[in-house]
Amino acid sequence: MTISPGGVVEPEFTVVEPPRSIFRRKRFLGVFLPAGVVAVVGAIALFAGGVMALPLRDVVVVSGRLASKSEFFADAKVRRILMAHGIQVSLDRAGSRDIAVNSTDGYDFVFPSGQPAALLIKQRLAQSGHRPAKTYKPFFSPIVLATYREYADVLAKPTAEPVATVQKAAPQNTPPLYYDMPMDRFIGVIEKGTTWDRLAAPDRRLDNSNRVLAQTSDLCSSNSSATYLGLVAFVANGNVIPQTEADAVALARKIKPLLTAQGLPGDDLSRSYLAPDGQGLAPIAVIYEHQFLAHQLRALGQTGKVDDRRVLLYPAAQLQTVPEFLALTPEGERLGELITTDPDLRRRALELGFRVFEADDTLTTGQFAEFLTERGLPVPSSGIGDTETFLPSLPLLEKMITEIGEC
Repeated sequence: MTISPGGVVEPEFTVVEPPRSIFRRKRFLGVFLPAGVVAVVGAIALFAGGVMALPLRDVVVVSGRLASKSEFFADAKVRRILMAHGIQVSLDRAGSRDIAVNSTDGYDFVFPSGQPAALLIKQRLAQSGHRPAKTYKPFFSPIVLATYREYADVLAKPTAEPVATVQKAAPQNTPPLYYDMPMDRFIGVIEKGTTWDRLAAPDRRLDNSNRVLAQTSDLCSSNSSATYLGLVAFVANGNVIPQTEADAVALARKIKPLLTAQGLPGDDLSRSYLAPDGQGLAPIAVIYEHQFLAHQLRALGQTGKVDDRRVLLYPAAQLQTVPEFLALTPEGERLGELITTDPDLRRRALELGFRVFEADDTLTTGQFAEFLTERGLPVPSSGIGDTETFLPSLPLLEKMITEIGEC
């Protein structure tokens, strides 16, 4: 206070600033403002992508047992597309034959990689009184023999009867990625017990003294292995399928050395083949075409060029391997319908290397060829040729599998 000359006390006024709001303090702004901006931007992005509403809608969990086609449902983009439709897929992985010979109880769908396993499942369902499974065929992928350029060059070296030849559709002035292989010539090399270094001599040098053969996954559980068995059996039997159990057993015993010479089969040959040291693990591996093409599409996206070290051998007499999605419940039917008809999922199947059915349900390669051309990847000739391999009837095929694989 102040005392005036007359002794009068004059009051003083002090202006006190009100406390600053916590939202205006520098420390608060420095810590929380960036996070708030990120949250707002993220919310805008989620709304724009149509994902913000997902937690607000019902999500149905659809459970299935799948073989190699589990790669499709494990894909992050596929899962996002399905989630946008209110579907989350729970995966249980197993080999196609393993799926076929075990219970399907508790699953909404099963997805074996080939018709033999699918037929076996349908028969078991009918015998148990289960409601008939509804079948969907969204995409397919032929069996191929995946190898490396050094080995393909040895198989294709100029002789009167080369074991492999470059596909005619291969672009000029670029290393070929695809070869055709007459199975009778390849089987002849295996039967002779020829080693890679001997096959390469004297024109080339190949530091591999192992026998020439194709490695497969477990015959007792895998569709790709059973399909390869069918290819070998058909060719080794003069392009004739066995008609009786005795014929099937005799043929199985004849070709067993061609299939068991590899020793203990691998679990997932596509992973071994695509591994950095895969050449030392499996010079020739029986896999599906889509696994190779998906790898090449990734390589193009990441490096701008194909992985020309890895190539494919297409059996000249091909065998159709159309996987069948078997819906066991209404939820499974909803998923089957979606993956068969949804444009985004069909496009993603192409991006993952699969061949999709055309609008008229044919196996032509129009969309497939157009897509690969857009991405700059050479288009292989159709995996389904004029000369087709036929499998024996299901009971006889099962007999051959158990005879060779000792299942």
